[in-house]
Amino acid sequence: MNQEVINILLVEDNFGDAELFQDILEMSPESLAWNVTHVSRLAEALAQVDPDPVQVILLDLSLSDSQGLQTLMTLREKAPTLPIVVLTGLNDEQLGITAVREGAQNYLVKGLVSGGMITCAMLYAIERQKIEMVLHSCLKQEQELPKIKSRFSSMLSHELRNPLTTILAWADLGEKLTEEFSEQKKREMNRKIKESAGPMNKILDDLRVLWHQESPKPALFNPSWFDLPEFCQKLEAGFQIQLDNHCSPKTNSLELIFVSQVNSYPVSLDLNLLEQILTNRLSKAIKYSPNGCPVQLELMADSNPVIFPIQDSGIGIPPSQQERLFTSFYGATDTQGISGTGLGLSIVKNAVDVQGGTIQVNSELARGSTFMETLPLMVSPV
Repeated sequence: MNQEVINILLVEDNFGDAELFQDILEMSPESLAWNVTHVSRLAEALAQVDPDPVQVILLDLSLSDSQGLQTLMTLREKAPTLPIVVLTGLNDEQLGITAVREGAQNYLVKGLVSGGMITCAMLYAIERQKIEMVLHSCLKQEQELPKIKSRFSSMLSHELRNPLTTILAWADLGEKLTEEFSEQKKREMNRKIKESAGPMNKILDDLRVLWHQESPKPALFNPSWFDLPEFCQKLEAGFQIQLDNHCSPKTNSLELIFVSQVNSYPVSLDLNLLEQILTNRLSKAIKYSPNGCPVQLELMADSNPVIFPIQDSGIGIPPSQQERLFTSFYGATDTQGISGTGLGLSIVKNAVDVQGGTIQVNSELARGSTFMETLPLMVSPV
């Protein structure tokens, strides 16, 4: 039978008590094994909780460098997610009860402990801490729900109502004055309607993708073999056509640059997810880059994993907002009045996660942003 190894940090300045606890733990059931790290001072304990894979702490409150509840509070501040079982003397049981009220998961009275009591106390502490963390996460999500609803309502009101108003206005005008319009005017009216319908269709597509990604069913990952540089070149060409069609001849168009370290690179990735990632990122980069400034898609594919840095020339993202960029319906402020749904980056993050990849953001105010998606892949031996 495989033993479950539980890593314990024992903080006890009485070496006799420390040896006793370790002897008792050695008599635990065969299904459990303990790996005990013993320190005698609070300072040593604070140094241990970061690098070591500690799962539970046995803590004596009366140490040479710290006394009473302050010992517990100092350690909890350093390691708020680690369960702590407090050790008290025979005359300090009330202190143990108070410690539990202050955040310890359990307490043990020295001189009255057995192997079974220690085992139960620590396993209980570990499981209780897990439950508390889940409850805290659920509570945090519940508190965030009204904000998400508000952002969603604002997005629907602004991002859908504006183009819909334009469509209705042109349709109403066309209905009243169709006979008076020249063919050129009719074509212009149809173009305006199509341009207004495009963003609405994009929002609905993004919502469909996001709801599918966040459904209880696991997201599908369907990799297939294709040539990666060729795929990126076709994607860049499609965006370049859109830019050429929408930029006025009198203004400088955006420059979309594709840079690749390889000419041919057969890989196995999910084409649909990769297209979601790069399309959303390029659309965002183009949207926030001023005319005459470049947007660069780079393919770094000389090793596994493959990396896609996408660099824009926009206004940058404030550091305080970068950690929330991938939250649904959240958009960074200070975007010079440029509207957005807050859906694109959430979709990108989910599509990257499904493939076991990572995404990093480097951004400086007034100097632009670089989003770097890293995806593990299978490379063809041919």
